[in-house]
Amino acid sequence: MVHDEDDEADADSAPDRCEQDVLVHLKLSNRSMGTAIERLELQQLADQLEAAVLESGVGEYDGDELGGGECILFFAGPDADKLFAVLQPLLRASPLGRGATAQLQAGQDAEPVHKRV
Repeated sequence: MVHDEDDEADADSAPDRCEQDVLVHLKLSNRSMGTAIERLELQQLADQLEAAVLESGVGEYDGDELGGGECILFFAGPDADKLFAVLQPLLRASPLGRGATAQLQAGQDAEPVHKRV
């Protein structure tokens, strides 16, 4: 079989149909971007969650979004339920996890599932 560089480029740019997402919604103390201390604590929590997700091999941390009185942490992997199972105990142990919710997206066409942390 002959491999064409264009074929490989197309394969690399094709979306991962198996990727599932978990979005963790954390409430902040104000309607903006939280306090400076909260942002520092959020970064520390995100680092802890990222390490746990990578160590368990269930996915990756895709970043965060701050604003409107909340922080959303984005995670992706092949199985949203397994990803959430790794995240949930750490979120429950953190004061930032109080009142948090998670949105599990099992695929582009699937309805999101909302869970309390």
